Amino acid sequence: MGRFVLLASATLFIGLSDTEKLKYGWSVLGYLLLILDLFLYKKNKSSTALSAGLLSQSLAWTFTGQWVMAGIIILLYALHSLSIRTNYLKLDSKRILISFPWPRSISWDTIDFITLKDGMLTMEYRNGKVFQQLIEKDPSFREADFNEFCQQQCKP
Repeated sequence: MGRFVLLASATLFIGLSDTEKLKYGWSVLGYLLLILDLFLYKKNKSSTALSAGLLSQSLAWTFTGQWVMAGIIILLYALHSLSIRTNYLKLDSKRILISFPWPRSISWDTIDFITLKDGMLTMEYRNGKVFQQLIEKDPSFREADFNEFCQQQCKP
């Protein structure tokens, strides 16, 4: 999605920009960063070229006074960043570190119980709220051991 947004923004900028000097420079920069991102993607290397391209396009729209387009690009950049983020769940004897839907630390004192069954993590808080999330797990991971550890930690 991010690559399409960058390509569309750079192309639209050529057609809609009023400033001749800025029109091609910002668009060429967007295209070059898109090509760099695709090249590194094919080599299985991570890259910030796509992020730089999207942010440079939002700057280009801002400089020409097109605040709405700049806002749309920034919003789509934020959604793209959320969609490619790696989620994690880490447990220790003091707390739970969780990254979905946003990163946070949860104390065991606030949890009534946690269960993992068939890849579905269910957490019930002491205040009655329930959180569920599908989890991808390693084939060597044992749900029974996980659930036993969680039961020991949740005891009042």
